[in-house]
Amino acid sequence: MRKGHLLAAILLVLLVVPFPTYAGERNTIQISVPVSPKAARVITVKVVDNPKFVKRLLRAPILKATQTPEFPRATIQLRKRTFLYDSMDRLFEPAKKQQLLLSTDLRETLDFYISQAEKQYYGQLLAWEAVRKHFSRMSYADVVDLETGQRFRVQRRAGSRHADVQPLTRKDTEIMKRIYQGKWSWRRRAILVLVDDKAYAASMHGMPHGAGAIANNGFHGHFCIHFAGSTTHTRNEPDPSHSLMIMKASGKLPTQLMEAEPHQLIEWFLTAVHEHDESIWRQMTTSAMPLPFPPDQLEALRYDNPEIPVGDQSLLTAFIPVRVRYYAKGQKEQAQTWCFYLNRSSLVERWKIADIFITD
Repeated sequence: MRKGHLLAAILLVLLVVPFPTYAGERNTIQISVPVSPKAARVITVKVVDNPKFVKRLLRAPILKATQTPEFPRATIQLRKRTFLYDSMDRLFEPAKKQQLLLSTDLRETLDFYISQAEKQYYGQLLAWEAVRKHFSRMSYADVVDLETGQRFRVQRRAGSRHADVQPLTRKDTEIMKRIYQGKWSWRRRAILVLVDDKAYAASMHGMPHGAGAIANNGFHGHFCIHFAGSTTHTRNEPDPSHSLMIMKASGKLPTQLMEAEPHQLIEWFLTAVHEHDESIWRQMTTSAMPLPFPPDQLEALRYDNPEIPVGDQSLLTAFIPVRVRYYAKGQKEQAQTWCFYLNRSSLVERWKIADIFITD
C-alpha cells in the first residue's frame, strides 16, 4: 500500500455524529455509498487528504458530459461541490453537466477511498458451505436489509441447503414485517447477515412457513436465508432470484451487468421485475424505456423458456423473443411473447434493454 493511501485509510471515519469543523475542512473529501438512489441506508466516510491532492482534483481538465454515470458507486462532496463516481472510474459533476478527466494516480486514489467505504457497506460473497461453519445451528445473527438499513436478530434453527431461521423476539418480527411493508411475502430481498463482526452477502424471503420453535416471537414458522451456492429444498441449482439479490448484497452486481450478454441481461431483468426490485431492473434499461404494464400492478412474472435464447444478434443490436406469464392485480394469468430489443453504441459499451414489443 502506498504511503499516501495508508495515511488516508487511517483517517477514514464512519459518520455516526456530525463531523466537527476544523482547519483541514477544506481538504476533507466526504464519500457516501448507497446501493441505489432511493436507498435509505447510506454509509458516509470522510477522508482528510493533503492540499496538493485536493487542488489537483479540483483543477482536473473538464469536458461537457455527453454520457451519464454508469452505475454510480459513490457521491463525493468537496468544498461545497458534489460529484458522482461511477463503476467505469469516471468522475462527473452533475450540477455543471461536466466530467472531470482524472489522471491515473488521481483515479487510483479516489478508487481506493471508495473501496474502503464499500467494504463497510456491502457483505462478503462467501459460499454457503463456508458460511454454515460460522453460522451454525442454534447460533444467532443480525440481519440488515440493504435498502432500508433496518436490522433485526435471528436464530438459525435448521437447514442444510440454506439457513432456516426465525426472528428472535416479537420486536424482531415486527421489524422484519416492516421491511415487507407490513405484509408477508415470498419476494427476495438483498441482506447482510452479521455473524461474529463479519458481514456476509445473502438473500431472504419474507414468508413464515413450516415449523417454528421460538416461543412468543409472533412468527409462525421459519423463513429462509440463502448465501452463494445455496439451493432450495426442491432444486439442485441456486434459485435465480436469491442469486440476484446475493450479488446485489455483495456489491458485485454492477460489474456483472456491465459484462452481461443480452440473453443473461434479460433473465436478470425478468427476475428483478418479478421481485419488484426497480433499483435493479432500471439499471438494465435505457432511461425512457417503459414496462408493458404498470409495475405497481404486477403480482408475479415468469418466463417459459428453460434458458433465454440468444436470438437475432449482431455486434450492436439484439432482438430476443421470450414467452412470459404474469399476474396483474385483479386479473387472470396473462401469456404473451415479449420481444426484447437491446443495443449498445460500441463494442466497449454495455448492453441495455431499449424496448419491449408485445408480438401477440
